[in-house]
This record gives sequence, structure tokens and C-alpha cells, in this order.
Amino acid sequence: MNDINESKVIKKLIKKDFNMLGITLIVQGLISNGVVFIVMIGIMIMKMVRDPNISEDQLKLLVEEPSFLGTISIIAVVIAFIPVLIYRRKKFVEYDLKVENRKFTLKTVTIGFIILLSVNNMLGLFANGLELGLNAIGLSAISALEDLDVLNQPTISMIIYTCIIAPIFEEFLYRGAVLRGLEKYGRWFAILVSAILFGLMHGNFYQIFMATAVGIILGYLATEYSIKLTIILHICNNTFVEILSQITSHLSENVGNIIYGSIAGISVIILLITFIRNKNNIKGWLQNNRMEKGIMLRFVTSITVIIIIAYDLYMVVSGITSIS
Repeated sequence: MNDINESKVIKKLIKKDFNMLGITLIVQGLISNGVVFIVMIGIMIMKMVRDPNISEDQLKLLVEEPSFLGTISIIAVVIAFIPVLIYRRKKFVEYDLKVENRKFTLKTVTIGFIILLSVNNMLGLFANGLELGLNAIGLSAISALEDLDVLNQPTISMIIYTCIIAPIFEEFLYRGAVLRGLEKYGRWFAILVSAILFGLMHGNFYQIFMATAVGIILGYLATEYSIKLTIILHICNNTFVEILSQITSHLSENVGNIIYGSIAGISVIILLITFIRNKNNIKGWLQNNRMEKGIMLRFVTSITVIIIIAYDLYMVVSGITSIS
């Protein structure tokens, strides 16, 4: 009887732990969106006071201006990290940022970077395949690409946000607070959950698959090495994607397609070779870090986690529209 009661207490504590994480992520998201909304409203009010004749279209252009969006995104990300610091307290600085299992070298960074790019490009092909599938039933998620185009504008603030601030704070959150907070329930569980939340957070049909896969790789590297490595890789990945995007934007569509197609083809070959050469190591690692039975079910049925997943999936689905 005591064993049964003890088991129930443990399950309740685990649920409480999961819900605390969920509350933290919900508050973090609310603050981030709230900061953006408040600043935008404030800017529009100031403009209307200065120029009562300003049009609605002029106000819309103002708040959609890339340099403005970049600046507000930086401010929102930094302020919204406060609840995460409260959630992890001293552990964030003393453990999440400092724990290091192995030293990494330039070779580690290079290989990790190549694998990240390969996964990005390979899953980009997968997303394109899904788009064709949606087209076949009269739907499209192409509007999601339009949202990404806004973030790819070469303004100083947007480049700083995309290539530096976003990668650092995303690593702080997902490979830091989330992964380390869940690590006590098993490494594979912590890596997978942090990756799924990372993928869902993007709320974008084209990014959700790539971000989840990238999250698994970065999560593994964070546990094997340290968050310092994943921050470097994340910055390198985003910077490379930004540079490539800017280069291809000045080329013809055919040339751009050839470049992306070549990179995608090379990516498939690299991933296949990597998987074949390391399949036994991957299998062994998964066996040694087997997920505890029922732990994932307890996580996804925690009320705050349900709210997060439902909202993120809603954002993904809302980007899918009918083909007119």
C-alpha cells in the first residue's frame, strides 16, 4: 500500500514539474507577444499625435518596417526571458550554462555545422513534398514563406536578431532551461521534448519539421558537450542561411534553384553516409538512454503543456489556406 501511495506522490510531483515548465513557457510567450503589441500601439499613438492625418496604410507600413521589427524582436526576446530565469533561478547560471561533459574542438564544430545544414536542406525537401501534397487537396502553406521573407530583410537590427540574439536566447531556453530541467527524467526524453517544443515554437509549417530535427541534434550535442557548442552552431547555421538567402535574392530564379538543389543533393548524401557509418552508435545510444515508460504520456497530458501544443499547432494550421 505504501508503495502505491509513494508512486502516486511521485507521479503528482512529476506532473507538477511539467506544469511549472509549461506555465513558464506560456508566460514567456505572453510577455514576448505583449511587449511587441504594447510597443507597436505606443509607436502608432505617438505617430497619430504628431500627425493626426496619418493614414492607416502608413501606420501599417511603419510597424511592418524590417528595422523596426528587428529592434522590437530583440527587446521582446530579452524581456520575455525573465520568467525563464525565475523558473531556473541559480541553476541557470550555475548549471545550465556551465555544465560541460566533453571539450569540443574545431573539428566538432565543423562536423556539427555540416550536419545541421544537411538536416535543414533535407527536411526543406520534405516540406516541399508536403506542400505538393497540400496542393493536391486544394490547400497551400506558401503564405508561411511570406512571413519568413519579412525576417530575411538585410537591416542591421534584423541581422543582429536573426544571426545573434535569437540563436543565443533560443539555446538558453531550449538547450538550457528546458533540456536541463527535464534531464533528470532521462537524456533522450529531455532531448526529444526540448526539440519538439523548439519546433512547435516556430509556429510555421515550413520550419516545424526542420526545427524539431535540428533541436534533436543540438540537444544531443548539448548533453554530450555543452550549450556553448550549440550556441556557436546555431549562430553559424542562421548566419549561413541568411548569407545564402541574400546571395540568391540577387540571382535569377533558375540559378537560385540550381544552388539550392545542389546543396540539397549534397546534404542527402552527407546524411546517408553519416547515418550508415554511425547507425550502430546511434542504436547503442538510444538503448542506453531508453525513455522511461509512460513519461512522455504524462508530459503531453499535463494541462499547461496541452495549452502550449494546442496553441502552437493552431498557429501552424492557421498558415495553411485554400488555393483560390
